[in-house]
Order: sequence, then structure tokens, then C-alpha cells
Amino acid sequence: MLYDIIKNNYDNISSWIQKEKIEAYRLYDRENPQFPVSIDVYGDYVHVYLYEKDNISINDLQSLTDIALKQLFSKINSSNIYYKIRRKQKDGSQYEKFDSRKKRIIIQENKISYYINLTDYLDTGIFLDHRKTRDIFSGLVKGKKRILNLFAYTGAFSLTAAKNGVEFTTSVDMSNTYCEWAKDNIYLNELDPYKHIVIRDNVFFFLENIKQKNWKFDFIVIDPPTMSRSKKMLSKFDIQKDYSYLINTSSEFLSPDGMILFSTNYRKFKFENEIISLKNVKDISSDTIPLDFKDPLIHKVYLLKK
Repeated sequence: MLYDIIKNNYDNISSWIQKEKIEAYRLYDRENPQFPVSIDVYGDYVHVYLYEKDNISINDLQSLTDIALKQLFSKINSSNIYYKIRRKQKDGSQYEKFDSRKKRIIIQENKISYYINLTDYLDTGIFLDHRKTRDIFSGLVKGKKRILNLFAYTGAFSLTAAKNGVEFTTSVDMSNTYCEWAKDNIYLNELDPYKHIVIRDNVFFFLENIKQKNWKFDFIVIDPPTMSRSKKMLSKFDIQKDYSYLINTSSEFLSPDGMILFSTNYRKFKFENEIISLKNVKDISSDTIPLDFKDPLIHKVYLLKK
């Protein structure tokens, strides 16, 4: 039964994959409660999340998924399928390492190269659900000179900006792992590391510190986690509570025609215009859901201007 679902999904997107030269895509995402797995394809590799459920064992779930994938991709090698158990995570756990095999590959998206780690962390190094967001962003930053990428993760928005003519990018993240990963991506794409800098810092500290400087940016990306209890933060981060501070403080560093792209994957998120200093706000969430993602609530994306 799982095979039938993923075969149907693949048939529905296969022509799009070939036409757009998509190397990394979501094949299946828990559409049927009987099969609580998410399946992502990265070139010749498959990355699978197995979600813990009371009514099915992880071993059985992996076995069912393995059979379905080998039916669909008859030539796939078992060693090219990577499984991770997705338990209920502690806040900030995306930074935790749980393997050390260092299985790293390179994929391309819109002529930009990304290092993907299939084994060592919960996430692989790129958020596939933001593929269309990055595509929209690539058009918005054309002609811009400086962008700031907060909670930059492995630097995807910075790479997108740089490859679309932005001269200077600043990526900020408090994880040393992801900062080094972002630097690797910068070198991978043969970008100048002196023009495309990565700063390891708590975003809140960073914003306070640059108030003493005359820094201005043409575009600011804010894509924070939903929650974090990292020891590097003075207090628990909560997206619903803290988003207005992030947007309002960041807006102080916008150039006269500057814009902010704000995104969150918190499903219950409520945007309250009245507490935001920027009054030109546009919800573009529906425009940013890729063809291979069926869940319209996978993320929310807003564009803000002065």
C-alpha cells in the first residue's frame, strides 16, 4: 500500500522533476496515518524519517518503507537509503549530533551547490520546503547590495543572494556546526569569504551589538526555530513571543527601500500587524509551497517593507 502511494506521488511530479532539473525533493510525507514516514530524495540517495507511533514498531515501519522504495527504485542500493528516527525532540535539538558517519554529498538547486549530510544530524543541511521561497527570494534580491541572514543555518538564503548578484552577505547563527557548514558552502560555490561572511553569535546579542554601528542592509532574512532552550541564550526563545522584537529591531537596520523576509514553521503562529513597526506586510505563504509538498501549513512566509 505504501508503494502505491509513493508510486502515485512520483508519477505526479516526475515530469516536473525532469523539466526543472530538481535533484532533491520530497516523495512522501505521512499522507497516510498507517505509514508515519517522510521520504526525501537527494539524487541517488534517499533520506527517511521514521516517526514514533504507538501502533507500529520502528523496525516494521523501516521494513515496509524499504520494500516500497526498492519496488519504486529498482536499481537503488540499500546502502543509499538512510533512516532516522524522529522522536519528540527537545527544544533546540536540531543542533544535537547523533551520528558520526559523515556521509556528505553535493546537490544542486538552481545552479547553486549545497553540501548535504545524510547521517550526522536530524536535518540534512537544506530545508526542501523552502525551495520555492528561495526562488522567489532570488528575484527580489536582484539589484541589492547587502543582505543579512539571521538564523542562517547552513547559509542557503545567503548563497541564493550571492548567486543572484548581491555583493555582500552576512550570515548569523549561534551553532558552530552550522557556521562551519555555511562557510563550506561558500567555498563550494567559489564565493569570496571576505564578502560573504559568517558570524557565530546569538542573534539577539548580534542585533544589540550592531546598534552601535552604522550597518544597513537592503534585505534581511529572519527564519528562526520555533523554540530553543540553548545554553547560549539568556532565556527560552519562543517564536510567537519573540518574533515582533526580531522584526522591529531588524527593521532599524534596513536601507530606505529595504525589505524583510520572515518565515516560521510554527503551525499555530499568528501574525499581529499592530505590534509590528513595518506596516507594509504581505503574507506570501501560499506562493511558497513547492509542488512536492502537500501540506499548506508546512511554513508561513511574510514580506515586510517600510
